[in-house]
Amino acid sequence: MIVRCSMIGILALSASTLFGQSPGKVVPGADTMRTEKRIVRPSPLRELRADLETLATAPEWNGAHVGVAVVSLETGEILYRKNEDKYFIPASLQKLFTTATALSTLGADHRYSTSLYLDGDLQTNGEFNGNIIVRGSGDPTMSQAFGIDPTAVMDRWALILDSLGIRSIKGSIIGDDDVFDDVEYAAGWSWDDLVYSYAPQVSGLNIADNSVRVSVLSPYATSDVPQIRLSPENDYVRIVNGLRVVDSTGSTSITPQRDFRSNVIDLTGTVVAATQDTARVSVSVDNPTLYALNLLRTAIQRRGIRFRGAVLDVDDWTDTVAYERCTKIATHTSAPMSEIVNVINRYSNNLGAEALLKTIGGIAGGEGSFTRGIEEVKMRLQREGISSQDITIVDGSGLSRFNLCTPRQITTLLASMFRSPSAAAFRASLAEPGEPGTLQRRMRDTRAEHVVRAKTGTMNGVSTLAGYVTTRDGEPLAFAIMINNFLAPVSMAQNMQDMVCMRLASFSKK
Repeated sequence: MIVRCSMIGILALSASTLFGQSPGKVVPGADTMRTEKRIVRPSPLRELRADLETLATAPEWNGAHVGVAVVSLETGEILYRKNEDKYFIPASLQKLFTTATALSTLGADHRYSTSLYLDGDLQTNGEFNGNIIVRGSGDPTMSQAFGIDPTAVMDRWALILDSLGIRSIKGSIIGDDDVFDDVEYAAGWSWDDLVYSYAPQVSGLNIADNSVRVSVLSPYATSDVPQIRLSPENDYVRIVNGLRVVDSTGSTSITPQRDFRSNVIDLTGTVVAATQDTARVSVSVDNPTLYALNLLRTAIQRRGIRFRGAVLDVDDWTDTVAYERCTKIATHTSAPMSEIVNVINRYSNNLGAEALLKTIGGIAGGEGSFTRGIEEVKMRLQREGISSQDITIVDGSGLSRFNLCTPRQITTLLASMFRSPSAAAFRASLAEPGEPGTLQRRMRDTRAEHVVRAKTGTMNGVSTLAGYVTTRDGEPLAFAIMINNFLAPVSMAQNMQDMVCMRLASFSKK
């Protein structure tokens, strides 16, 4: 709060301190000299630029890389710019490129469909001789993050099998994830991130954000072992409990570890006893396709249906699936794209963004891959005057530090989307101060709270914010604020961005 107060003080004093007062005018008199003081105020735009320059060059950013671009969406006038053509790591601002292309290419009404097929024969005794096939479409929304209970979906499918009279299954459950290629991670993702749910593998068959939430319940005494629960409940992952229970003088701190190509999760750290608290950590899983099939098998067995067979990725199946001879018995359909991008941008959902990128590549480019999706995004940007040679895109979410773009490119995209048929859906997907999302605790009780829509981006040494703001005159602006290579706490970077937004929200040309 000390930094925030000092910045408010800077803005309050800007007119007099930065620009000063005009010299006194000497007026001759009969016996004395009378001084008439006249205050000459700079133009409102000049005053705005001076204030933003003060914020962007504060001592906290010495040695850091700061870039800002602010442009009027009505006139195209540049209200302020600083390093607007320098390259920055965008972090999650990368999602703006991905979601804008998804809306433009796939349409706001596009939906994913994940289907359940039977390939075999049902005997009169209730035994099904054949395979159950789950055909994925790359849908990232079968998770609580998108308002869907994945266990309920699997239970519904198991109920359908039960209603068909199936009492036992003699065959395999096969997952077809070939709508996407088998590249699970984009270039430049940090190995330190891969254990966590925000950096999961990307599959053509996704479920539960391709992760599991591990809940650790505080035990009654330091001599007890803490209970551990998984959500969704499953036996696909195995927990190794290496946690120490400490008394109230200690603190709860849990670190998960998962070896590459393993679903054994080691928990280390400490848990405070007798607090009635529950500590939670979300961990990514290896091979999301088999994870989804495991949840389906568990749901089938929960219905009392016997299962005798294997759970297989379609790549491990010796035959080609002939869907023309299969029977589709169920389909899970996602929400429309307008609602999907709302979750991706508002809550910064990484898996959703990566699935969109591969979906764009598959539908528009004929290959569900990072490479083809990136080519389609660049082609869209090319139409807005952003050369593919002048921007580096390696993923859809911004997890990679290899992504590079400029503040001007961000505002160019924002201006393009402001005029596009998808304008309403795109703007609605951005977070709002004081509302659920990544801006919920920022700019509250200020004029900016009701006139800012923006996307955040955060990683170590990187803090970015870009979106739309409406001035006091009702003029819509696009802005991008990008800070890289800073050592100050990220809260100070966010504070500076909030101050810029507050100043723009209060700006008037009158």
